Amino acid sequence: MAGDFDMELVSLNRSSVVIKSTNKGLLSDCVVLINGVGGFWYEPERVDFKKGQSRSFVLSQFFSSTKRQFNYQIDSVSQIAVNCAQPSGTAVVFEKNQSFGGFLK
Repeated sequence: MAGDFDMELVSLNRSSVVIKSTNKGLLSDCVVLINGVGGFWYEPERVDFKKGQSRSFVLSQFFSSTKRQFNYQIDSVSQIAVNCAQPSGTAVVFEKNQSFGGFLK
């Protein structure tokens, strides 16, 4: 999808999301952002992605800015993005109704 570097969504289900780097080089100090019904959630662990590397993120690790735990029964995922420090930028890997549609309703 769109972004400053190349990433792709491998899978999305009610318990986890798997994201793969298709970028030519190392992406470092990255954080996964999920925009849901109640606002912006983030995965607090910062990770690196090597070229071609896939990483799995458990949805229970995502929290809102008020620290309310992500709850798939009441919240839905409308966008998933990856933000990295090196190179600086963001890549959107999922937008509702554009790919993998209708997982978390």
